[in-house]
Amino acid sequence: MAVSSEVRSSGVLRTLILSSSAFMLVIAVVASPKEAFDASIQGLDIWWKIVFPAMLPFLMLSQMLTAFGFTHAIGVMLEPLMQRVFKLPGHAGFALAVGMCGGFPAAADAVSRLVQDKQMTARQAVIVVAAAHFANPMMILLVIGGAFLHLPAAGYFLLMIHWISGWIAAAAAVRFHPAARKDSLASGSTSTSISVLAPNSPRRLSLITRMLQAARKAHSRDARGFGKLLGDTVSQAVQTLMLTGGYIIVFAVFIRLLSLYLTPGISTAVWPSVLELHLGTYQISKTALDPAMLMALLASALGWGGICSHLQVTSILRTAIPGRQSILYFILVRLVHAMIAFGLTLSLWKPFSQYSTEAWAAWQTTAGRESHPLLLQWFMPYYDTTSTIQIIWSAFPVAAASLSLLLVIMISLSGMLLWFTRRSSR
Repeated sequence: MAVSSEVRSSGVLRTLILSSSAFMLVIAVVASPKEAFDASIQGLDIWWKIVFPAMLPFLMLSQMLTAFGFTHAIGVMLEPLMQRVFKLPGHAGFALAVGMCGGFPAAADAVSRLVQDKQMTARQAVIVVAAAHFANPMMILLVIGGAFLHLPAAGYFLLMIHWISGWIAAAAAVRFHPAARKDSLASGSTSTSISVLAPNSPRRLSLITRMLQAARKAHSRDARGFGKLLGDTVSQAVQTLMLTGGYIIVFAVFIRLLSLYLTPGISTAVWPSVLELHLGTYQISKTALDPAMLMALLASALGWGGICSHLQVTSILRTAIPGRQSILYFILVRLVHAMIAFGLTLSLWKPFSQYSTEAWAAWQTTAGRESHPLLLQWFMPYYDTTSTIQIIWSAFPVAAASLSLLLVIMISLSGMLLWFTRRSSR
């Protein structure tokens, strides 16, 4: 009885806080309609010109590859890497690669599909989503590096720091998970196809055979034709992006009203950095700071991701995982990611900036305008955000090739780990 009364009282308190906050937000919108309208237009502009074109191809691609069994075949090859480094099943490797190349909504959607296909448990899904929570690389390269900072090399530097610090944070945080200490994460999948991957199988199968069997079983379970699959992927991807757009617009209005009424004297970059990734990086890039500190703050904001992105991920997972899941582990990984990115950027930006400046100057002196580096040809004409859609779609083949290259690198690392493991066991 005491426990139920405490749960009831906490639920009532939570309802009162949320309802009063919503009421105050409505009053603020009514009191400042112009500011709220301008903020919603800004959020809509970010979603339509940046998020939608950058995310749609990866959302559709990840869903189609999962339906055809590609993720299950990749999981067979990535199992040594994922089990040794992240203590997770091999299928998590595809979600990790999709998150690095497509952003956190694509990663959350891929994890959701794996859970629905019974290739991953709810506990594993929370850990994989925390590990695969990366900003979209097109946003880092085109928007932050090209449009905000007017320095394409800085975009590539931030992307490398973002990926490396994310891997370090995920690999370190998973070792403190209670299930990881019991070695039960990698073996907790509910899929019937995991028996194909079991090393203690009575009949050892070759790697190619196990990959083909895993893909065939997954495709036969899906059993949708190409036309039906294409229609489903389009509708589901657009539905996910509509959810993302709603979050961005609402948070844009919320940030504007907070800065206007609650903290008018504080820097305009504080609330956006904590709440929404795109607006936060834009406001940080406008601040007058030392270049190393500016880049470190940008890297930490990318690692944190913003509360808006956290809510988007939980909403996407809610469709596949019934019940309330704790996001404490997810928040912990985000904080560790932000701190590691901040420290790496502070220590590496100065030598990188000196090297990149010298290399850039040498490149420009040895080549004319018509033979400028590819980075300059890509980014110089696209500082105006009205051209973002065209450049993102024209860069999609490069992004898809990057996803393939990333998978090849991960598979190679997995093969090396398997080889070293077998040699050490002899």
